[in-house]
Amino acid sequence: MTLLVLGISHRSAPISVLDVLSLDSAGIETLVNGALEGEYVSGITVLSTCNRLEVVADVSAFHGGLADIGSALVDAVGIEWNILAQHLYVHFETKAMEHLLNLATGLDSMALGESQILGQLRQAFIASQEENRLTGDLSHAIQQALRVGKRAHSETALDNVSQSLLDTALDSAVAHIGPLDQAKALVVGAGAMSGLTVATLQRVGVARITVINRTLEKAERLVAPVGGRAVAFDDEALVHEIADADLIISVTGARGVVLGRDEIVAGMQHDFDSQPRKFLVDLALPHDIAPDVEELPFVQLIGLEDLSTKFAEADHHSDSSVISVISEVRSIIKSEMKTLTAGKKARSIAPTVTALRAQAEETVALEFERLEKKLAGKVDDKALSEVRKSMARAVDKIIHTPTVRVKELSASDTGVDYAAALTTLFNLSSAQSPTAAAIDRTKIAVTAPGANQVQASDNHHVAADGLKPVADHTLDVVEPERFTGREIRLGTRRSQLARSQSTAIAQQIAAQTGWRVKIVEVVTEGDVNMTPLAQMGGTGVFVSAVRTALLTGKIDVAVHSLKDLPTAPAAGIALAAIPPRVDPSDVLIARDGLTLADLPAGSVVGTGSPRRAAQLRAVRPDIEVTGVRGNVGTRISHVYEGRLDAVVLAAAGVRRLGRLAEVTDVLEPPRMLPAPGQGALAVETRSAAAQLSELDSELRRALEAIHDETTALAVMCERSVLSRSEAGCSAPIGALAEVEGQTLTVTGVMADDDGRLTRVTRRRRLPASTEASREEVRHSALELGAEAADEMLAALGITIGGNAEANAPESQLDPRRALGPVQAKEVDGSGRR
Repeated sequence: MTLLVLGISHRSAPISVLDVLSLDSAGIETLVNGALEGEYVSGITVLSTCNRLEVVADVSAFHGGLADIGSALVDAVGIEWNILAQHLYVHFETKAMEHLLNLATGLDSMALGESQILGQLRQAFIASQEENRLTGDLSHAIQQALRVGKRAHSETALDNVSQSLLDTALDSAVAHIGPLDQAKALVVGAGAMSGLTVATLQRVGVARITVINRTLEKAERLVAPVGGRAVAFDDEALVHEIADADLIISVTGARGVVLGRDEIVAGMQHDFDSQPRKFLVDLALPHDIAPDVEELPFVQLIGLEDLSTKFAEADHHSDSSVISVISEVRSIIKSEMKTLTAGKKARSIAPTVTALRAQAEETVALEFERLEKKLAGKVDDKALSEVRKSMARAVDKIIHTPTVRVKELSASDTGVDYAAALTTLFNLSSAQSPTAAAIDRTKIAVTAPGANQVQASDNHHVAADGLKPVADHTLDVVEPERFTGREIRLGTRRSQLARSQSTAIAQQIAAQTGWRVKIVEVVTEGDVNMTPLAQMGGTGVFVSAVRTALLTGKIDVAVHSLKDLPTAPAAGIALAAIPPRVDPSDVLIARDGLTLADLPAGSVVGTGSPRRAAQLRAVRPDIEVTGVRGNVGTRISHVYEGRLDAVVLAAAGVRRLGRLAEVTDVLEPPRMLPAPGQGALAVETRSAAAQLSELDSELRRALEAIHDETTALAVMCERSVLSRSEAGCSAPIGALAEVEGQTLTVTGVMADDDGRLTRVTRRRRLPASTEASREEVRHSALELGAEAADEMLAALGITIGGNAEANAPESQLDPRRALGPVQAKEVDGSGRR
């Protein structure tokens, strides 16, 4: 299950907005049916009260589920999404479950710790259950929330410090109408909230309770347990009951005013002498009682807006008993979340354990079959049967303790992926899990002209599924399965991403050649200088130190993100391989699960790229783009720690680090074109002219096996756009080329110094590999990129070699703020430690 909560409450919107968004039963039905008709929503329940709307759903994917529920909500309330999004909040997975627990205990309520919300959640759950709208997992999640809510009220003094909305209103009523044990109360309506109202009135000892409702049977069922009166609703009866009551509470949820000025005046005139004062409580959204009745003498009205103000003004912090109780409830929630999370982790390894047991059973079956054939006719069937049972028992005993223990360990917070460990140790099926399939983007297989096709199974390619890092970035040496006696040194930058992707390439080389690969970390200027890339010139800041180490013999092979490479060739350096490309898109990671379209105006989005900044401003001119540097983890932390509302990153890096689940929006073309070469890696060696030994030529030949010509043609075309424009890797230029059959298509975007964008798409049929050499096909790809660049330059009237920094973010997030107060002291003005 993937739990998602989309909601709006008094914490995220004013009462006036909640009034407009209040849903009657028909509205809830429209919302539920619309969401379930979507592709991604499997189960759903809706909680609608006077001060909140909560949609709790079981979805197969975050973005798809949010889109399905959002569309259904728009249809139900008739308000555009861009307006709704300003007040909505979204919680996902663990945060969604924690929100449910806070909701059920009343910690998220307008009335702190109120118990009414627990009953309302239970009624919403029962209604959804009766309509078969719940999945098993969603039912379990809500039942857990109900259990924890009940536990909080039974195990702590929460009921003693909590005040419901009605309790607060009744406190105010005493000053106007006198003691409640002498008051006669009239409840208008017989819905769910009316039931809670009747129970509250009985608890505080109101002298008499009357419920008036259009369906008399409902009113009778409501007052039967408290010995109250039930009256059928009509205009005459309403006036009579108003006259007889001194406390009137309306909570019908009807569309329009139920109690207007005329009805109140008529009721007061009917028997003014005996009941001169009326206290009215309006707990409905939309309003049941006309606001102008408060202008009448002897009448006092309190509504949700007034109650909201009272709670906002309440100072619970000065009451140590309240603080203590809230602390107890939060401890319960924390403990329950730990248990629930551990249980989920333990359940997550169940498919792997099942696969292990299935493999063991299959092994026993195959071995028994082999033994049976070998002993054919020599041993009777009874003996063979006993042998088979013994084999099965032996294997079962061997794997029993490890499988039990691994479930226990998975439930602990060790940070170890035990499912992956089991899969690797026992060589279990590598079929992609449903979770990975749900997150992964669709891929289209194409064949490049002139390409020497090498399948992943042949070149030991390490896939970036986005669920876990492509490789262990802490490894210093990658050992081959069958060592052939040779060791090479692979140079990489020091960031976790660089080391992870470089180690993945090292694993390919080791598996392909049998050589031991030693990982050598090289510190580059881009790693230690936090000056914006555009101001540093951009080109080569992550590359030159690694290339120097290569040319001087400190390393034998280097791995770079291809988009960081200068377009001009480097003396003595050979581009030996371009492995298969990972997702070239950009992605957004934003607070509260927001997409780019959903970010409120004025949101601060971080990126150090002039290309991204120019395209972001074109799509969302109402947001602020600020510069940000640092590794992927540092940039993401700026969002989680509140320094930024969102950050834009390369999807490939997020995938290779296994953090794809944190993405809130994929900025796919044409909305955002990537940097030329984004998502691809470059593997460099010394060229023939600079080689130090025969190892260099042997290494270049070996690396051909991990090369992907389809990727090479695409990125060469894209980088030709940069080269033709005489722009560096930080220039405001985006390009994406794709090969399909014999056709190469490139789409480019370019910005001038004022941020004006132009886009162009060009395509051409490439020479067939049977008719042309690889060099001729590549030359054709380079020509296409140059033509696209010429067209964009002409459209913008740009002189070649424009100012990349002109489109860079105007402000820069201080990197020292990301380090915290202690570490910040270790950084000088240049960003160096």
